[in-house]
Amino acid sequence: MRKLLNGNQAFAYGCLIAKVSFFAGYPITPSTDVYEFFEKEMPKRGGTFVAAESELAAVNTILGATIAGARTVTVSSGCGFSLMQEGISYAAGDFVPLVLLNVMREGAGLGDIPRSQGDYDQMTKGGGNGDYHCIVLSCSSMKDCVEAPAKAFELAEKYMNPVIVTYDSDVAHTMEYVDIPDEIFDKGSAYYDLKGFSRDSARKKLKFVLSGENTPPRYIQNVYYHNKDYDRILADKYDDIEKNCQVADEYRTEDAEIIFVAFSTCNRICLEVVDVLRDKEIKAGLITPVSLYPFPSSTFAKIIASGHVKKFVCVELNILKQMTKDIEYAVKFRVPVETIHSMSTCPTVDEIVYSEVINNV
Repeated sequence: MRKLLNGNQAFAYGCLIAKVSFFAGYPITPSTDVYEFFEKEMPKRGGTFVAAESELAAVNTILGATIAGARTVTVSSGCGFSLMQEGISYAAGDFVPLVLLNVMREGAGLGDIPRSQGDYDQMTKGGGNGDYHCIVLSCSSMKDCVEAPAKAFELAEKYMNPVIVTYDSDVAHTMEYVDIPDEIFDKGSAYYDLKGFSRDSARKKLKFVLSGENTPPRYIQNVYYHNKDYDRILADKYDDIEKNCQVADEYRTEDAEIIFVAFSTCNRICLEVVDVLRDKEIKAGLITPVSLYPFPSSTFAKIIASGHVKKFVCVELNILKQMTKDIEYAVKFRVPVETIHSMSTCPTVDEIVYSEVINNV
């Protein structure tokens, strides 16, 4: 069925496709659409909706439900997502495959509600205590938002690791037509009925952190307390993630001399910028990092090896050039990297096309 959806609605339908049967959350702009969707849909589909008293309660509620075998999700933004960091750190330490959505908004502290990408470092470098990474997947279109939950659960359950899906508030409320499987709306289908679904294979992986099957209550504990090989297990896991989970989309990069790098709302603008510059006979292209962690360094290495790129331009919505630093690390400073950035004001197509970064190629 073809439906006109915003990013938040598309993500929520993607969760139904992925058989999410348990949601706990606390409303906060600009992610509340997801909360409201599940408040309506979960009870009538046999799933569970929990209106938590805070973001801290929400993340710990899905932590428990995940351990019990449910496929769960929570969502937040800004300072609410910051309150979830302790629970995310526990999930990483206990090898629990949580999936969370962070709809980014501007500013530190309380911040404000306009679009931003200032949470980049918090998500990709770890916002809580200890040695861990979350796998981080970005969305730039409604199609991305629909498809991201299934991919997130696949990775979370493969690596027994938290996965964050993210986009900014403009993508959250931009509307596009997207195809949703008809079975989601058919009350007689297994997709509609979420009752009784459990992730048996993932639950079996948790046996080393659960007490015996017949010894209630089950409990979790940081893996390093009782696994002498923890250092090696953790290092091997993240080595595997960094080698095998890098994902990036490329647009017109085959001969590009100037390549933009952007995700979410900035990506949508840069797609048009590339076409406009190509019409002006300027060889432009675009890399969209789909995995923000692990950062798709292999894509940059491949393009640099081809020898045609003269400059990368990162377009991002934060003050401190957070993704730019990952690009510089990926290219090992062999090719210049410039940045067009601001906390929350997106550049227009014309502002980029006629900027100094283009004129100086």
